[in-house]
Amino acid sequence: MVGLVGSGFRRCFGQSQYLARPPLAAGVPYPTGTVGTTCGKQPGMTATQVATPAEVEQLGSLRWTELYRPAPPRRFDPGPLREALIAAAQGRLRQGDRVGICVGSRGIDGLAQVVGLVVEAVKAADAVPVVIPAMGSHGGATPQGQLAVLRDLGVREETLGVPFEASMEVEQVGVVPGGHPVYLSAVALGCQAIVPVNRVKPHSDFRARVESGLTKMLTIGLGKELGASSLHRAGFMAFGTVLPAALEIVLSNLHVPFGVALVEDTWHRLDRAEIVPGGSVLERDAQLLEQAWGLFGSLPFGELDVLVLKEMGKTISGAGMDPNVTGRFPVDPLPSPTKVARLVVLDLRDDSGGNAIGVGTADVVTERLRNKVNWHYTYANARASKSLPGARLPMVATSDREAISDALGSLVGGRSGVPRVVAMANTLEVNHLLVTGPLVSEAEPAGYHAAGRDLSAMFDKDGALVRIGDVPFFGQH
Repeated sequence: MVGLVGSGFRRCFGQSQYLARPPLAAGVPYPTGTVGTTCGKQPGMTATQVATPAEVEQLGSLRWTELYRPAPPRRFDPGPLREALIAAAQGRLRQGDRVGICVGSRGIDGLAQVVGLVVEAVKAADAVPVVIPAMGSHGGATPQGQLAVLRDLGVREETLGVPFEASMEVEQVGVVPGGHPVYLSAVALGCQAIVPVNRVKPHSDFRARVESGLTKMLTIGLGKELGASSLHRAGFMAFGTVLPAALEIVLSNLHVPFGVALVEDTWHRLDRAEIVPGGSVLERDAQLLEQAWGLFGSLPFGELDVLVLKEMGKTISGAGMDPNVTGRFPVDPLPSPTKVARLVVLDLRDDSGGNAIGVGTADVVTERLRNKVNWHYTYANARASKSLPGARLPMVATSDREAISDALGSLVGGRSGVPRVVAMANTLEVNHLLVTGPLVSEAEPAGYHAAGRDLSAMFDKDGALVRIGDVPFFGQH
């Protein structure tokens, strides 16, 4: 196991060097009992007998294999980006210009660093930078909530040394075909230049020539709650025509000298950062989306009986958990490489601010998760996106053990043999899995390696999943 760390393999589920995430431990001590064998048993632990019902016994008898897919060396170097940003700013900004730097709500590798480089470049051009949250209705559709989202992402006013303007005030600037008004942030309209910074990636709810990227940030994110709600009223299936039309209106009302497009690799590490001229945003978004699809990480399985996610949240995906991984789309089903019979989610990330949009695509969640939900924030997101199913509350289990057991016990269709179960930190972490039975041989052709076999799950006296083998979930590590 010693040689795995340098290859990009991380032992702690959900703990990453590139996203601001809370510690895995929640103050729960290691338990005094285990389920199944005592693999990896800690001092003072004793084995306990799993009681009925039958599905709990089935959970206790499962044996897991830990799989990882080693990461290649990182390719991104911030040095050339810094030089290119300074050159772009000096060539396209005027002295004294008030420049709005737009930042969204996603957990993107290196986001705070990239925003800092943009701020530095704007200052080098003797212009005046201001950071504008461009995240539609996220953060509960309040200025304080959106500033809190940026803070959780490491984008902070005191660190950057520039003002943050989070007003939700907007102005209508046009209408797209179909009669849907286009709105823009009043703060943005008061700037002499706008520089959007966003990741280009497949969207969780629709397919089009451009999906998540600079275009969507400028048209929906910068429209704040009213603008996001207006364009979402057209429906996701219309976004292929609505977003380009809205972008044309936006660019006629804002001076966008350039934007910064980010693309992550399969391990969700920043792979490239590109300066995109304002007039090329739509075209380059489309080209980078094709590259992002080629780097997108999905599960190497066609069908699963149960998928267990340690956590969900807005910093993981706009849908809380990426439907392109789970196969669970809140509105219109889209093609997905994996079909999941039962989806279990155990926790809501703290940096999601209580926004649990997407929770409705799960089958079972825990009381731990439900108790963290801010329904005001969640419903604000659902209303703006018109995705009401994503805000539904699934079946709520009292513990992790009950949640997973309920999922296993609800399987139908005459299944035989070992259930096909995957446990993972979240939908970003597709390169580190715990799997059962025949899934091991199915994952090997996709480049996965076994880090441990014949592992058992351990729960504490209250049913919290402490760990599987040596991989911690909600216990000490």
